Amino acid sequence: MRLNLWIVLLIALLLPASACAADVDTYDAAAQVTVTDIAIDPAVLMEDDTATVTVTVQNTGTGSVAISRAALYGTDISVLNTGTYDSVGEIGAGTSKQFTFTVRADCADGIYYPSFYLDFRDAGSLRCPVPVTVQSNEVQISVMDIPDVFTADKKETVSLLVGNPRQNTVNGVTLTPSGEGIECTQSSVFIGNLAPDGSAEVSLDVSASQSTDLVLTVTYRNGINTHTEVLTLPIEVGISKTDPIMVVNNLEVTSSGSGYEVSGDVSNAGLEDAMSVIVTVGSPAKATDPYPMYVIGSLESDDFSSFEVTFSGQGLTSVPIVIDYKDRDGNDYQTTYTLDMNGGFASAGDNADASSVQASGFSGPGGGRGGMMMPGMSGAGFAGLPLLQIAGGIVVVIAAIVAWKKGLFSRARTALQNRRKKE
Repeated sequence: MRLNLWIVLLIALLLPASACAADVDTYDAAAQVTVTDIAIDPAVLMEDDTATVTVTVQNTGTGSVAISRAALYGTDISVLNTGTYDSVGEIGAGTSKQFTFTVRADCADGIYYPSFYLDFRDAGSLRCPVPVTVQSNEVQISVMDIPDVFTADKKETVSLLVGNPRQNTVNGVTLTPSGEGIECTQSSVFIGNLAPDGSAEVSLDVSASQSTDLVLTVTYRNGINTHTEVLTLPIEVGISKTDPIMVVNNLEVTSSGSGYEVSGDVSNAGLEDAMSVIVTVGSPAKATDPYPMYVIGSLESDDFSSFEVTFSGQGLTSVPIVIDYKDRDGNDYQTTYTLDMNGGFASAGDNADASSVQASGFSGPGGGRGGMMMPGMSGAGFAGLPLLQIAGGIVVVIAAIVAWKKGLFSRARTALQNRRKKE
C-alpha cells in the first residue's frame, strides 16, 4: 500500500515538468519559422489595380511546426481572398511554404504596409509587414515630328515617342491610330515591353482627306491590369509647304503651218522633287504632232527644264498649258496656266491654288514669232538679262587690252604731243 502511494506521488511530480518541456520545445520550433521572401506582381500598382502578394515562409529547424492559419490584413489595401488559408497544417523541417493573396489598391498614391500573420497551433503567431507601392503615372506619348499642314490624301510621316515613366516594367504596349477621314499604313504598332524610364520610337504613315483629328491610343498592361492612354492631334489639310510647285515662264508662241507651237521653261519652286512631269495643252486646243506632249520626267527642287508643245484649234482665244506631275509617294498633281491668245494675262491654277501670273509681249498668230515673258516669275534661265549690252562691253574691254599690249595708246599719245608742238 505504501509503495503504491509513492508511485502516485512520483507521477504527479513528473507531469508538470514534462508539460513545461513540451511547451519549450514547441516555442523553440516555431522560432525557427521565418519569412524569407515577399513578391508583389505587379511590383508597383496603379490606383484600382489588382495584384498578387506572395509570402514565402521557411522552417529552418529540425522539427515540424503546426500552422493553424495564415492571413493578410490591411486598412487601405483591400485583400480579396481573406479565408483562403484558414486551415494550413504543418511545415516540415527544412521546407518552405508559399501563401498568395490577391489585393486591390483602393487608395491614392503612396506606400502602404498591410501585415502578414502566421498563427501557430501551439506557439503564438508570426507577424511581418508587407510594403505595397501605389503609383499612377501613365505611359506617355510625345510627338517628335508632324507636318504643319497635310496635303489631301497624301501620305505624311508622323514620328512619335512612347515612354514609360513608371518604376516598373509595363507589358504588351500597343499604339493604334484612328480618326474620321484618317488612313494609316499601319493599323497598329506593337511595341511590347517598356522598361522603367524606357521609351520606343514609332513612325506612322498617315493621310487625311479632310481637316480632322488624329487619335493615338496606347494600350498596355500593368500586371494583369489593362490601361489606356489617348492623345488627340489636330490635322489641318491644305497647301503643303514642301510639295513640288510647278511654275511656267519664258513662254514663246509661234504659228507653225496650220497650228501653233508654244515653248518655255518649267521650274520646280517647291521643296520636294517632282516626278513624271509632263507638259501638254488642254481643251479647246488640240495637241498635235510632232510634240503633242513633252515629257520632262523628274524635276528636282529649284531646277528647271525647257519644253515645247505643238497644237491646233480654230478661233482660239485662250489655251490651257497643263502640267501633270507626281510627288515621291506617287500622288498626282496638276497645274494649269491659261494662255490668252490675244495677249494680256495668263492665269495659273492647280490643286494647290497657285496665284495668277501676268503675261506680256504676245504678238498673235499672224505676227511671226512672238515672245512671251511672265514678269516676276523669271525663275531659271537667262531671260531678262541684257545679253547684247554685256557682249558689247566684253568686246570693248578686249579691244582696249589688245591695243594697250601693242603700244597703240603710247603711239597715239606721242603723235598728239608732236602735233601740239607744231601748232
